[in-house]
Amino acid sequence: ANCAAPSPPSPEDTPASPTSNVESSPASGLGASAGTPADGACSEPDKPSGGKKAGKQPGAKGVGRMQKLAVCDTRDHFPDCCAACGLELTREGAQAYTGWDEIDIAGKPTGQIGLSLQVTRHRLHGVACACGHMTRAAHHVAPDDQLWDGVELGEWRLVGPRLAGAIVFLSLRMRLSRARIREFFIELFDLQLSTGVLDETIREAGRAMAPLEDEMVREIEEAALLHADETPWKEAGKPLWLWVFAAAHTTLFFIGSRSLEILSNVLTNAFEGQLMTDGYLAYRHLGNRLRCWAHLLRKVQGLTESTDARVVCAGKAMQDVLHTLMEAIYLARATPGHENGALASQYALQIARLRTLCEQHRGDPHGKLRSLAVEFLLDWDVILRQVSEPHLPLTNNAAEQALRHWVIARRISYGTRSEAGTRAFALLASVIETCRKRAVSSWVYIATVIAAARKGV
Repeated sequence: ANCAAPSPPSPEDTPASPTSNVESSPASGLGASAGTPADGACSEPDKPSGGKKAGKQPGAKGVGRMQKLAVCDTRDHFPDCCAACGLELTREGAQAYTGWDEIDIAGKPTGQIGLSLQVTRHRLHGVACACGHMTRAAHHVAPDDQLWDGVELGEWRLVGPRLAGAIVFLSLRMRLSRARIREFFIELFDLQLSTGVLDETIREAGRAMAPLEDEMVREIEEAALLHADETPWKEAGKPLWLWVFAAAHTTLFFIGSRSLEILSNVLTNAFEGQLMTDGYLAYRHLGNRLRCWAHLLRKVQGLTESTDARVVCAGKAMQDVLHTLMEAIYLARATPGHENGALASQYALQIARLRTLCEQHRGDPHGKLRSLAVEFLLDWDVILRQVSEPHLPLTNNAAEQALRHWVIARRISYGTRSEAGTRAFALLASVIETCRKRAVSSWVYIATVIAAARKGV
């Protein structure tokens, strides 16, 4: 920080340092980009011997903060009124009794590029009232939340909101491990932050985003077209699923079991839009559903690559019909004034041919051919909706593209390590992807939310 340190404070003005164990490692934090596994190693991360959980063990000697930081600015906090009688207080005779230092990214003048760090000393003052009571200013601390066990949210933090937003961005969007984020700040800013502080910051950011979840769910339910998909995820080795719900301007992630529970929590009766999915059975109870043709074409392609000539023949016949219908749908989209339903009557023979193929092979001894034929018949009307309504999408690419970045993060990090870490990961991923869809800086937005949440807003 390019600023001079002020004169040494008096003993009562000396701030208490926020917790910062330089050598600590998160025992229950986000596994996504957490610790050394996120450095890209192909092998499974080493498991602690003796059944111990990862991270510093109870009773281990801590290491305090060693780096000395020059204070750039001082902010004083005073009580507004007497806690005993309620009388409005002046600042006359105020005495600082404690405080903390906060490192943050400084704001820059318009037109200036680059970032710099500044250290702000926050001092809490006590003021004596005429009634004789001494009232002390207090920093805001959010009450305990059972959904965020061990995750604190409040003003007394070493890492400021903008710096916290940058850490979240580096971890989730850039997929850097805690160790590499620590190296990043040492190399570029000469700032030493422990991996424990980094992990606490990311989980705190997740808790700060929690109030946004209901708003994003509401926007998902109001979407005219929604893409949904799921992919495997792990939490401390436990198999879970990462779900995505992608609308035009909002993307929402959840991590949980692969069951109807997630769908019932997100897509209530309020959802009246079109839902594009794959063939997973959990979606079949929902109305206004669309099926992804890309998934079907991949399965048909698999049949054409079989070593069984009979299966190859059936697969190629299905493939020809699907390609013919797809070309007709694309042509209809390019034709102005095309009426819905016209393609269904125009290509009735091809549709009937596909139906006959499925009926013939619904009891076929070849497992994959039989399974695909039954899948077509069970979802027949849903699969062919685009033929009658060619303006509807043919693929679930929007959901798959939304998942791709996080699938890579999962392969690097081996998932998350705790319930709080899992919840933080899903919330932060949702906010980042939604900001990107709306062409808004996710770093600035997350920093703004953290700053408000720390003050109880």
